[in-house]
Amino acid sequence: MAKPIPGIDYWPNQSEWPSQEKYSPKDSHQDKPNPVSSLIKQALVFILLFILMQASWQMVRDETVGYFIRGTVIVKPAVMLIHLLTPKIEASALGNQILAPGGGLVIKIGCEGVEALFILIAGLLSVAIGWRAKLSGIILGLVLIYTVNELRILLLFYAFRADKALFQLLHGTIAPLALITIAGLFYHYWLQKNQPHLNAK
Repeated sequence: MAKPIPGIDYWPNQSEWPSQEKYSPKDSHQDKPNPVSSLIKQALVFILLFILMQASWQMVRDETVGYFIRGTVIVKPAVMLIHLLTPKIEASALGNQILAPGGGLVIKIGCEGVEALFILIAGLLSVAIGWRAKLSGIILGLVLIYTVNELRILLLFYAFRADKALFQLLHGTIAPLALITIAGLFYHYWLQKNQPHLNAK
């Protein structure tokens, strides 16, 4: 029988030696990722991306791009929906305005819903999911936020004509919060769907 090796535990035969896998350096505490550090990094990337998109939007929102989005992208489809829902109102589009007998709307800067979209995009780009999942999430999120914002415009249009106090409440508080909340819920859903390890917890 071999003599014990000084300084370590003695195993009488090779079959009882500890496996290399059991004591792999990968299992050491030092090699485990730091969740706090990862979260801080993700938050910094999110903030940087959001600021960058907001700064870029600030440069073009008053110019041709902003006019095109508020007029062609938002107002014209909203007027088409008004014609479909209530053709007797006879609404019409003029630039960023919805004109109608009895009251219309002016789609001003800040009514495009881009802030909610920027939050969603920055959130998806800052998390550790595949680029295909990020891109598809951004496209679906864009469609969702655009649709919800158009419904918001319609709701404000009819509320303004029916009840000015209700319009102020919807315009100033409920509608903006609802848009941000929907963007946040979609982000949470997409993250859960594309990070399977989160569902295992």
